[in-house]
Amino acid sequence: MNAFRAILVVGAISIASSAKASALGPGGASCMTWSQDRQRNEAHSQLNQAWVLGFVTGYIVYKPPQRLTPRPMDSRSMMLWIDNYCDANQEKDIADAAKALIEELTSSTR
Repeated sequence: MNAFRAILVVGAISIASSAKASALGPGGASCMTWSQDRQRNEAHSQLNQAWVLGFVTGYIVYKPPQRLTPRPMDSRSMMLWIDNYCDANQEKDIADAAKALIEELTSSTR
């Protein structure tokens, strides 16, 4: 019975570690939702925008010391960048857009 439990635990850990981490809150919504909310739902759009700003802020505060600090960008410009990303990548989610924004802001070709 103990061997069965060990196999079950190892299997569960393997499945959990191979699964893609999902974002909590608005970050898990699709880019299509982002675009629709920006056009039609001010309250949801503001929640989505606040999530992106929190995500970027979290990166800045908790980034490893060897990673580049993102170059400054005002929040309006960030939201326009996310608009463009989501228009071109409707199948992605808001978290993907926020990660891509961070990659853009920390790229070495700035």
